[in-house]
Amino acid sequence: MTESPPFVIFALPRSRTFWLSKFLSYGEWVCAHDQANHARSIEDVRAWLSLPWTGSAETAAASFWRLALDIRPDLKIVTVRRSVGEVIGSLLRTGISFDRAAVETHIRRLDRRLDQIERFAPGVVSVDYYDLTKEETCRKIFEHCLDLPHDRGRWAAFHRTNLQVNLAAELRYLRGYASQLRQVEASCVRRIKTILRPARMGEPDATGITIQEEPFSEAWKGAEPIMAEHCLAVGEDPEAWRDFNVPLMQKLEEMGAISVMTARCNGRMIGYLATILSQAVNKKNTIHAVQMGLFVCRDGANHDVGLKLTKAAVERAKQKGASEILMRSGIRGDGPRLDVLFRRLGAKENGRLFTIEREAA
Repeated sequence: MTESPPFVIFALPRSRTFWLSKFLSYGEWVCAHDQANHARSIEDVRAWLSLPWTGSAETAAASFWRLALDIRPDLKIVTVRRSVGEVIGSLLRTGISFDRAAVETHIRRLDRRLDQIERFAPGVVSVDYYDLTKEETCRKIFEHCLDLPHDRGRWAAFHRTNLQVNLAAELRYLRGYASQLRQVEASCVRRIKTILRPARMGEPDATGITIQEEPFSEAWKGAEPIMAEHCLAVGEDPEAWRDFNVPLMQKLEEMGAISVMTARCNGRMIGYLATILSQAVNKKNTIHAVQMGLFVCRDGANHDVGLKLTKAAVERAKQKGASEILMRSGIRGDGPRLDVLFRRLGAKENGRLFTIEREAA
């Protein structure tokens, strides 16, 4: 049996996480429940995530997903979504007294972190709480987390079983170790702030994505697997990229007149943006930079890769002496949405672009 990366299920309390921890403790695999509550240092977290056949269903650790991914970039993640109102209602039905206002504030904060995980963490499987009664949903979680074929016998044995954590005992534990938990939480927050430091050019950011400038020849080779997707996105034949004027771009590279910014994740290209630099005809000793061909494939769509590429390309063009950067929001694909991205960077609208095409003979 080949060792598989660990997994974490992030959810709000009262979202059937204890049941999931038992369902996913299968074969070599051990799925804990709220394992983060037993950590006393970041090294404890690191050691736990290094264990083979390891997973956990977490109801209070969503704020620390960046730390977990920093330690294990290959971490498999599932989110289970249940509305805040239903979670509070479920907690009230337990009969345990608590400060409702404080708990609701905490639950809403965790719910926002789940939104963040789904937007920025790679490869997340998200499911609805009520769909956990369906075999297909549990099959998806089982196969994603354990890298094993779904076991229908396991499902049959578990799906009608009502498993509940001893909430009173959990709360006693949290009160007893409150001081230690606050200390490790502070350490994790400090570490996350370091992770969130803006990545330098060529360094992977917190999501494992690297933005860098590459020679045209290298970028072209890396982009080939996703250029068909780009062509389809703008309504062209998937092989249209083969008609690009590669010899011209190679000459521009020799002249230092083209800059290609790329985004890669684990070495695989997920986005690119080319910028053409030239002398301005309306002003001496002035360089214009024209951005063209921005594309981000589906795998990078939830990580602001388009914004990161554009920002990096603007900064690089300035370093190369460009005094004016022209960015086009076209009418094909996601072109119209680029207006918002450009304005986020401080760009101002500068007229409109019109096209006349010669009719084919």
